[in-house]
Amino acid sequence: MNRLVAILLFSTVAASAQPPQEQRKAPANPAAPPAASQPRAGAAAPAVSAPAPAPSVADLKFPPLRPVEIPPVATFTLANGMKVFLLEDHELPMISGSALVRTGNLFDPRDKIGLAEIMGRVMRTGGTKAKTGEQWNQELEKVAALVESSIGETSGSVTFQALKENLDPVLAIFRDVLTAPEFRQTDLDLAKMEERSGIARRNDDADGIADREFANIIYGKSTPYGWQEEYAGIAAITRADLLQFHQRYYFPKNAMLAVWGDFDSAAMRAKLEQVFAGWTVEREPVPPFPPVSGTSEPGVHLALKTDVTQTFFAIGQLGGELRDNEYPALEVMAAILGGGFQSRLFQRVRTQMGYAYEIGASWAANYDHPGLFKIAGSTKAVSTVATIQAIMQEVGRIRTEEVSEAELKTAKD
Repeated sequence: MNRLVAILLFSTVAASAQPPQEQRKAPANPAAPPAASQPRAGAAAPAVSAPAPAPSVADLKFPPLRPVEIPPVATFTLANGMKVFLLEDHELPMISGSALVRTGNLFDPRDKIGLAEIMGRVMRTGGTKAKTGEQWNQELEKVAALVESSIGETSGSVTFQALKENLDPVLAIFRDVLTAPEFRQTDLDLAKMEERSGIARRNDDADGIADREFANIIYGKSTPYGWQEEYAGIAAITRADLLQFHQRYYFPKNAMLAVWGDFDSAAMRAKLEQVFAGWTVEREPVPPFPPVSGTSEPGVHLALKTDVTQTFFAIGQLGGELRDNEYPALEVMAAILGGGFQSRLFQRVRTQMGYAYEIGASWAANYDHPGLFKIAGSTKAVSTVATIQAIMQEVGRIRTEEVSEAELKTAKD
């Protein structure tokens, strides 16, 4: 932890000490019943029995945990190349499904950041050539069903949920959203307006500024992990861009489909073969996601926001990946440092010093790129320096001193 980066978002105006207001006496309630009369002189006071002792946690008894039984999952590949997973669950007469596509906003062009996210939204709202998204809404509402789409950092998804008796029409809409979205211009314009509105409001949340800028600084501007949407990029996105993005990444061999619910696996397999028989698009394999190449130098970065009276901070560095051998130990370390009410940071900075409004630490890891090790929270503006000093002392102490057996057990539990 010798490459820490800190970002502070604070106000130049410290909150002035306010004198405590005089406690106001509550007005009498004329509707309240009269107070109980005092016992007469010489009358015996009623006997009061002692409360029963509360049971100890050590006295609680629990049955042994049952073994985890993994249900059988049917796995196969459709004729068009899409891999399918089927899980029967006959508890309720419902069927759900989710198609996962290997794409994400990491593939956004540098000058059109936000393209993938907007495309994932308009896939559903933009309808198809035959029906609009609003017509889909009406059909789905009639049968209490859902079909949704989205794209995140490293995957796109289209999901559905329906009663067993209504599966066929819902599955047809699900297929059309996945394979043949129309991306109507009016729905694209609405999505772009919503994105611009989000950009306009993103500095209203002071805590969000610290988190956003911390990630951008750590990952750097050379890879999409450190990019963020701007007005110019959103304005440059066209319907042709959405069509091109969909054509590049949405094809059968780049998708996996999971379906679970009240069905017979053999019958469901035959149904899916029929539903997706016409989706035979072939494309070149999707390339790997860009690597994290950020090399941020240690330093302190300040963001000034004059309409707050407290400091929001984030301190840390690149984390690791889930495949790292040290990942479990680092998770436990972060829990000891700032993982809850018993953590070192909470006990010292919040409980003992009374400075931080909130504070915590986490060691985040991802599947295919490093996450972020981060200590974050907020404190009084006048206590910023003392809070940061205390945090750095605790970071130094966990690097140089062995943790106690009690701390280790609590964190592992």
